[in-house]
Amino acid sequence: MNKCTTLGLDLDGCITEAPEFFSAWTHSWPGRVIIITYRQDREKAISDLEQRRIRYDDVVLVDRFDAKAEVIAEFGVSLYVDDQPEMLKNVPAGVNVMLFRNEGNFDFADQRWMLSKETGKLVC
Repeated sequence: MNKCTTLGLDLDGCITEAPEFFSAWTHSWPGRVIIITYRQDREKAISDLEQRRIRYDDVVLVDRFDAKAEVIAEFGVSLYVDDQPEMLKNVPAGVNVMLFRNEGNFDFADQRWMLSKETGKLVC
């Protein structure tokens, strides 16, 4: 993997759901780690990351869904992880994305992803 590769991570619903995994991943990642979060309190976000032992190079707060895609393009993120399909919708085509499963986006009883008409398309 290229050492210039930048990893982008969402905080709530991803890092908060599996902090040990994301701690190990960020500490072993050879490139930059950018946290992109839909929050208003930067100090609280940084405190939450430090409590979970997450290595990061920058923390960027956004206030609208499409802003994450803008930050991803601006910082040259090549792999991005989020739990909300709405946040992934406008990510540039050259960026690899991972949808992190949790109770907010997956119905465990029904064993199906929960998507809106804006983010999902049924194929038969």
